Amino acid sequence: MLRQKPVVTPTDPVPTEPVAAPAVEEDEWNWQGAYDLDPVEPPRPMSRALDRANPRGPLGPWPDQVEITDEPEVPEEPAPPAEATDGEWSWQGNYELGEEPRASVSVQGAPEPQEAVEGAETRPPLAPLGRNAKRESEDAEPQRLDPWFPPHLLYPARGFEGLAMVAAIGGVAWVMGTLGLEYCLAILADGELMGVSSMGRLIALISSLPFLIISPLVLVYGIQYLARVLVASSEGELLPPRPPDRSADGLLDGIGSWLLWIVLGAGVGLLPLATYRAALGESWSPGVAAALGPFGLSYALMALMLTFLHDDDLAARPWTVLGTMARLGPSFLGLSLTVAALFALVGIAFAAALALRDRAFWVYIPASLASWLLAAWLSIVAMHTLGAYYAPRRNRLKWRRKRHRWGAR
Repeated sequence: MLRQKPVVTPTDPVPTEPVAAPAVEEDEWNWQGAYDLDPVEPPRPMSRALDRANPRGPLGPWPDQVEITDEPEVPEEPAPPAEATDGEWSWQGNYELGEEPRASVSVQGAPEPQEAVEGAETRPPLAPLGRNAKRESEDAEPQRLDPWFPPHLLYPARGFEGLAMVAAIGGVAWVMGTLGLEYCLAILADGELMGVSSMGRLIALISSLPFLIISPLVLVYGIQYLARVLVASSEGELLPPRPPDRSADGLLDGIGSWLLWIVLGAGVGLLPLATYRAALGESWSPGVAAALGPFGLSYALMALMLTFLHDDDLAARPWTVLGTMARLGPSFLGLSLTVAALFALVGIAFAAALALRDRAFWVYIPASLASWLLAAWLSIVAMHTLGAYYAPRRNRLKWRRKRHRWGAR
């Protein structure tokens, strides 16, 4: 038989002592207190203008600060808004992107604009700088052109590039063509005096090697600049062009055109004179040679212009050169005589300098420097004269020029 246990129900709860929470150090990362906040501040006005009459704001004083008076309440006039400055950060206007007609500003005392009268002559608008009224086209002529006659002898002095190239080419040619040559001749003379001519030739050959290596580079650089002068002048440029780059590209770019001109221009032009001189020998006539010489120079100059001022590299064919010379007629003959006169001045200068060599050697040295500088100067003038002759006749000749060469512009 099972015995039942009595069920005990508690009538009063047993008081239990509260358990103290463990002490926690106050830390800004795990703090569990409460912040005492001030009463909520009323919203501030959005307007930037301050109400000087009511410094407490547009809502008025606080309710506990209202004073009851018997005077009737008078509405306060709103304070005028403060003038806003047109600053970059405070401007409140609108941007207008569309074009509006400009308002005409009338000046006191100025005459009123007159309306256009039908049939009256009106001037065309001014062309932009660097262009002509016909715009840039193949048929448009340059605005300003140098006449080919008389030749502009001061053309290299128009820019620093021209003066620098005259000084560089003339100075280097003087060092190699006069000083170097005289030094080698002095070594040969000393060897002859001492009875060791073979040793003198060997020393002279070794001493001349630097000049033999550098001279072709200087010659190529000089003729490359002359080609730039010709092309730039044919385009109507009045200032000397910039010199070629002192690199392999600057030396080799366009050298093929010079080789073609030597074969098709100078070779063919001087062939009649050389044939006549070789055929007759000592019995040749100076009058015939004087006639064949200018003809050969004219042929060479026309071939030079065709080679560098035409897009076709083989434009200087004999029939093309002769046909163009016949079409231009006396004007091109005058151009050839002008260039021949410039070359004659160079020849006279060198002849005068060489005449001083045996009489006054130390005067001959600076005189030869002046001759080399004059040769470089007049060579640039001759190329500019050829280009200035072609520029006004480009529409008449109708040579195919679709690209500019060597950065002439």
